[in-house]
Amino acid sequence: MNSRSLVQTAYQVLKERIVCGSLMPGTLLSENELAEELQMSRTPVRNAVTRLEAEGLVQSLKNRGILVKEISGKETMDMFETTMAMLAYALDMTQELGIRLNIERLEEFVQQQIAAEKTDDYLSYMKNSMSFFKAVISSINNRAMIEVMEGYADKLAMAAYINYLRTPYVKHYSANHLNRSILEALKAGDTEGARRIVKTFNMSTRSRIMNGMPF
Repeated sequence: MNSRSLVQTAYQVLKERIVCGSLMPGTLLSENELAEELQMSRTPVRNAVTRLEAEGLVQSLKNRGILVKEISGKETMDMFETTMAMLAYALDMTQELGIRLNIERLEEFVQQQIAAEKTDDYLSYMKNSMSFFKAVISSINNRAMIEVMEGYADKLAMAAYINYLRTPYVKHYSANHLNRSILEALKAGDTEGARRIVKTFNMSTRSRIMNGMPF
C-alpha cells in the first residue's frame, strides 16, 4: 500500500470513529498508539490527523496528543442554518427556473429515514436526512453550495449524533416530519409551501439547538 493509500485509510478509520461516537469529544488520542493499532508508521497517521484538524474534528495539542473536539451549539446552529438557507434558496430556484426535482429519489430518502427511526438507527437517519437536503440543493447545479455542504455534512451529523447519545430522554428524529412535509408539498406542486415549511422549521429548530436540544 502506497503512502497516499495509508493516509486515506487512517483518515477514514479515524473519521468514522469520530462521527459515529466511538471516539467521543474530549477523548485524547496518541499518535504512536494509533500508528501501532493501524499497523503503519506515524507519518500517514499524522497526515490523516492534519486533514481531520482542517475539518475541525480534532485538535493537536503539543506534547499531549490529539483531542477529539467538541462541536459547540453555536457552530451546530450555524451549519444547520446554512443548510436550511441553501435548501430554501434551491427550492426557490427550482420554481424560478422550472427545474424538475427527482421526487422518486427524495421519497426513497424519506422512507429510509422513517425506517431508521423505527429501528432507532440514528446515524442512518442523519445520513438519509442530509442526502435529502443535498439532493434538493444539488438540483440547481450550484457547485459552490454543494462544496460548502459537503465540507461540513459529517461534522453536522456528528454533532447531531453526540447530542442524541447525550439526550436519550427527549424526542429525536424531527427531520423525518420536516422532509416528509417538504416531499408532500413538492408532490402537490406547492414549491412555495415547501419553502415556508423549511423557514418555519429553521426558526423552531434554532432555539432547540441553542438549548442543547436535538433536531
